[in-house]
Amino acid sequence: MKTDPDAVRVWRGFRSPEIDLPAFYQRLETVFVPSTVLMQIDIGLQAYIPTVLGGLPEKPDTVPDETAILFWESQQTYRDGFRTLAVRTYTLTHGAVYTPASGAEFPVGFSGELQANQPYSLVDRAADWMQGTVRHLVGARPEEVEPEDFRSHLAAVLAKGTEAEGGIVCAGDDYLVYWQLDLAQPAPGGGQLEELAGQLAWSHTVTAEPTELDVGLWEEWPGLPIEQGQSLNMQFERRSER
Repeated sequence: MKTDPDAVRVWRGFRSPEIDLPAFYQRLETVFVPSTVLMQIDIGLQAYIPTVLGGLPEKPDTVPDETAILFWESQQTYRDGFRTLAVRTYTLTHGAVYTPASGAEFPVGFSGELQANQPYSLVDRAADWMQGTVRHLVGARPEEVEPEDFRSHLAAVLAKGTEAEGGIVCAGDDYLVYWQLDLAQPAPGGGQLEELAGQLAWSHTVTAEPTELDVGLWEEWPGLPIEQGQSLNMQFERRSER
């Protein structure tokens, strides 16, 4: 099912210094990633693509330790979820794991400029992000480039446009996160993702792996193993498909 490009929450999570890296992964594997799917399907989750970056070699602390894009039937569907006990409980579990610098917002349409920490949609049409190939680029600002110039250089690349089925971007003062949806495996080299990577001092590119959860909320289960740098395109039956 296709989702409008403005109906996605773009998450950038920074690990709290109070929790070490093994515990961070353990929380993601046993709580956050599976519960995001199992506790939110029934309130309108349409697609969920988390990526875990904590502990990657040479990754600066100014680059998120986890990213995710979460698609909903609409922005109002997301807001309505907070009327439910399940969503309010799920949300409260994040506080001890992430710093206050973490957050998620809905995107606006890209019109040539990148404001710090504001997500943008790059393709103005609905798409189904659970299907196709999703590539994710995460990277850091070069030290010799000022934050405003960093975002200006990235915006110049994005202004050339894309032939992808979908695109999402967010740039802070020190980081870039970018997702690209293609209906088939894209040919390597020469694309928007590669041009953006050329503007970064450190970067990590990963293709999201289709992943299913064969478990319920009340079953004994050790969790979902997640490797450093891995991106998951969670596969599930949406409530509109039942």
